[in-house]
Amino acid sequence: MRLAVLEVLGSAPQTFRARDIFQRIRGCRRVNKVTVYRILEDFSQKGLIRKISTEGKATLYELAGEQHPPHPHFQCQACGKVQCLEPVSLEEVWDRIKGPLGHRADSLEIRVSGVCRRCRAESSER
Repeated sequence: MRLAVLEVLGSAPQTFRARDIFQRIRGCRRVNKVTVYRILEDFSQKGLIRKISTEGKATLYELAGEQHPPHPHFQCQACGKVQCLEPVSLEEVWDRIKGPLGHRADSLEIRVSGVCRRCRAESSER
């Protein structure tokens, strides 16, 4: 099951909800939803995957590691979809915003909120 979860996460450069991961695996083999959630939590604690917070209730997941560096995300306020943006040096961003406070950052997450191109086009057609 652990490999199946990693295969789903590595199948496309995008974020996945736990429910989506579960449904993809269930299409190929028997799996328990609780098992998928436990694997995701374990992988997250070990740093193999990242949890991405959204404006909604759902947590999203993506691969982490050297091949998948931290990067900002864009969430559309109209359709709710989350897109991965090009990686930027999050350390550089932190250095610029921390100022003289002297805090140490262990993680930094950037989520840009707005309206995606598709939703903007659809709203202008109305």
